[in-house]
Amino acid sequence: YTITSVGYGDIGPKNIVETVVCTCMIVISGISWAVVLGQVCGTISNLNADEQAFRSIMDELNIMMSDRVMPGDMRRRLRSFFLSNKLAQRRARHQRVIKAMSPGLQGEVVMELNRVWLTKVTFLSSLLQEAEISNFGSYFYSFVVDVSVKMETAFHAQSEVFGLVQALYILSRGLVSRHGRLHSAGAVWGQDFVLSDQKLLEPSQCLALTYVEAMFLKREDFFELVELHKEECPGLKRKVRRFCCWLAFQRAFIREAKKRLRRQARKQARKRERDNLEAECVMGTPSQSPREDNEKDDTLSKGVYRFADDASEAWETDKWDATSVTPSAT
Repeated sequence: YTITSVGYGDIGPKNIVETVVCTCMIVISGISWAVVLGQVCGTISNLNADEQAFRSIMDELNIMMSDRVMPGDMRRRLRSFFLSNKLAQRRARHQRVIKAMSPGLQGEVVMELNRVWLTKVTFLSSLLQEAEISNFGSYFYSFVVDVSVKMETAFHAQSEVFGLVQALYILSRGLVSRHGRLHSAGAVWGQDFVLSDQKLLEPSQCLALTYVEAMFLKREDFFELVELHKEECPGLKRKVRRFCCWLAFQRAFIREAKKRLRRQARKQARKRERDNLEAECVMGTPSQSPREDNEKDDTLSKGVYRFADDASEAWETDKWDATSVTPSAT
């Protein structure tokens, strides 16, 4: 008998001993064949575990949409999101592998994966340079690694509005429209997340033009890491404070400049209206219809009232100039 329990033609056992031996061979060969088949099937099924997990999720999604009787448009959007999210699920499993590494290897791998966007963040880039020349370089390096590990990942479907206040964002994939600007993969925004005054922050809301994967870091988590490393990294807290003060000064300066420009534009607009009103009063253009006469009377009365309000405001603020009141306006 061979391992497949197929005999050699008409050759068979002739006595009880041969029968027992053949029976044992058949049982052992059958078990061995079953084990070999099971191992081969298991190896083939585990060749692509990510694909198997993705198919399992898609099967569950299809069952859920069928049970809940979802409309066709929503079904297409859900399938499109999960198809785009396939790579993100694989990266999430990679994070579990990274967490299983030693602290040293974990830091090296994280820095290698995040070095591109770290150089785009002004404060973290300066810390990396400090780590190369300082005697406490390893501690600064450890702080940057912890910041990278602390980053969270968010996924957003197309046409979805997102954006947390006081959070640093790094765009990993997709296109985003923010504050009249278009951001692609690798873009960084929200570097002002360290400021406490929200009036000095740039708008945080974003619109996902495509499927978007973004990493973000909250202000509370960042300062928690600063407090954790302040003993090991001398001067770290002072550097963060200096960066906050400099950024706050820049934003406050820009805000005050915009405020003064708006104030100046309003004054110029009022001056033009007043000059036009005075010119109409002096010229005295003839009316062509009663309706036009009524409209001009209304315009004149509104201009006179507005001019009177401006004059009263100037009087209350001790900035009254008698020469600014012309006889035609009074």
